[in-house]
Amino acid sequence: MKKIFKKNQMIITTLAVIIAVVGYVNYSGKYNKSSSKTKTKTVANTAKETAGQVKDDITDVGEAVLTNAQVSNYVAKAKLEREQTHSKAKDTLEEVIKDKTVKDSVKQDAIDKLSSLSEQMEMETAAENLLGAKGFLNSIVTITNQKVDVLVNKKDLSKVERSQIEDIVIRKTGCKLDDIVITSIKTQD
Repeated sequence: MKKIFKKNQMIITTLAVIIAVVGYVNYSGKYNKSSSKTKTKTVANTAKETAGQVKDDITDVGEAVLTNAQVSNYVAKAKLEREQTHSKAKDTLEEVIKDKTVKDSVKQDAIDKLSSLSEQMEMETAAENLLGAKGFLNSIVTITNQKVDVLVNKKDLSKVERSQIEDIVIRKTGCKLDDIVITSIKTQD
């Protein structure tokens, strides 16, 4: 009985190993069709091809390349940081406005800046929403000193797409065309 059990174990183990090897070869796609026979690539050929691919994939030093998941995380983080910065500025201005020891001229300046900050936040949000509606998802619009920076999640922008972005930003922010900088977020294909 022990002999039959060992024999069955040996057959099952051998079949499992064969199935695992066949599954690996099939899954990895490391085979080469030549004439009517299918052969697996040699390790040397695979290494040469991989080395060639690595050379092709090298990007410029200092250039960040992000995956789509990383882009979403990057955009969410950037928007959160922007909102935190806006919130701190708003809190500071509100403190100045509420302070009874501050001169009226300084209070009026703080009120004007708070109003300007609110308008800026509204313009950024409106521009981002319209860019998203036009298909430029995960875009970030930042307004600083009447200059507008637009980060777009698109590798290459056509002239039509660039014009759409510029039109939206000009309409929503009232800035000039020369004051807009559009930057693509680098992503992996």
